[in-house]
Amino acid sequence: MAYLEIDETPEPTPLPTREEAQVEIADWQRRVDALYRDVIDWLPKDAGYEVDLSWIIPVHELMLDALELPPYQVPMLQVRRSGERLLIFRPDARWVMFTRGRVKVGIGDGRWETLLAIESEDESGCVGWTFWDAHNWRRGGDPWNSDVLREILEGER
Repeated sequence: MAYLEIDETPEPTPLPTREEAQVEIADWQRRVDALYRDVIDWLPKDAGYEVDLSWIIPVHELMLDALELPPYQVPMLQVRRSGERLLIFRPDARWVMFTRGRVKVGIGDGRWETLLAIESEDESGCVGWTFWDAHNWRRGGDPWNSDVLREILEGER
């Protein structure tokens, strides 16, 4: 039997401190609020869309358990027209591998897709949203913008 031994094992990334995690949570909540503002601003005016931010959900994450921090709260965004729910945005995790967070997007009454917060690969380190659905998951998602929202609302996605 042969064994492979690697001498230069990289050190694992340490967990954030409690204070660093609290800063990350505040930043995550700010980014979710900015996402919601964009969605609301991108909705066609005078088209009968209604938004609801009244549902507040607790988020429990393994990272919080590891650091002995309590759950945090974030609102869900619902978009309706003529009383029918068209979209619901549900932030479900800040700590998701290879991302800066995840928001689930409910479309209609049964389909769920994903928005991932991804850091840009350039030196800016800016965080943008990428929309992942059944049509684009293999090629890495599409940048989240008003065109993608319009396509979803018009049933093109």
